[in-house]
Amino acid sequence: MEYRILRTLAHTLLLLLCSWVACSVAVQQNLTETAHNETMSNAIVTYLYYAQICWLNYTQQMSKVNSDNWCEWLYINRHYSDLRICLETLADVLSIPFPNEIADHYIMTGHRTYFVNCTLQSQELADPPEHILLALILAPISIIPFLVTLVVCKSKTTKPHT
Repeated sequence: MEYRILRTLAHTLLLLLCSWVACSVAVQQNLTETAHNETMSNAIVTYLYYAQICWLNYTQQMSKVNSDNWCEWLYINRHYSDLRICLETLADVLSIPFPNEIADHYIMTGHRTYFVNCTLQSQELADPPEHILLALILAPISIIPFLVTLVVCKSKTTKPHT
């Protein structure tokens, strides 16, 4: 019973959000043609509705992942990619540019929700072992005299073309 109430509430809030965002996007775009404006507005409302479904699917998938693994790409790669593909495919079908503000909103919400505590744990870089370092330094240095000798010998044996 609570699920139905929550779902109805979510749909009502979604419709209100869709109306608000569709109006603000239409105003921001400052479209001149009325027919084009209505078509674009309808596409945006449709995009908002289905983008919300993409998001709900993503949150459902992420709820199955242990929160300790949220920062591990191996565990979240598929879910994250599914969200992006869902939003991108939906935009393509509705002829809406991607990336867009709506998709950006959902992706950034995902980052703020699931990946806020993920930081790169960079390892401190260390110098290579001494024998490898010496080889890397001496190899180019030893080639220089050989190349100079080769150029000098080559220039002595060739006759100038006149």
